[in-house]
Amino acid sequence: MKNKSSLYIGVMVLVLGALFLLMNIGSTLFGSRSLLSISRLWPLIVIWIGLGFFLPIFIWWDSRHKNYGLAMPGTIILVNGLILFYCSLSGDWMAWSYLWTLEPLSVALGLLALYFLGARAQGLLIAALAIGGASLAVFAILVSAMGGIVGGVLGAFLLIALGIILVARSLIQRK
Repeated sequence: MKNKSSLYIGVMVLVLGALFLLMNIGSTLFGSRSLLSISRLWPLIVIWIGLGFFLPIFIWWDSRHKNYGLAMPGTIILVNGLILFYCSLSGDWMAWSYLWTLEPLSVALGLLALYFLGARAQGLLIAALAIGGASLAVFAILVSAMGGIVGGVLGAFLLIALGIILVARSLIQRK
């Protein structure tokens, strides 16, 4: 491929144009309150920005060791976009009372991306597991308390699973 920079910019502009076309047609055909309107689909722009950070890594795969740091902000922005997309589609903006706990999880996922795309530094893996585990534990506690019947049951199952993992780990380490 002769000019990968043009490919990168072209793909980003193409996807952005398709998003705006979908949002405008959806608003026009189905009204501003439909699922296909800009008032519901605007988080796709945030997701697009997050994915945009990953595109150079995959286009210039052979030199990913030079730009794999883009995975960290890309992951954080992408997770935020997905959370916003959920809230926008469901209309459940009160879910932020417990979804904020996924912010540290986005950092943990970013560290995992750095680990797998980079030189596989062991410290990244340990930090990702510690931050991700703590984030999921707090998420499970808060969603159990505030997530309604579905979220409460999901959170309770997450807490039970976490407890089983911790008990099993301590029993395995003793032997």
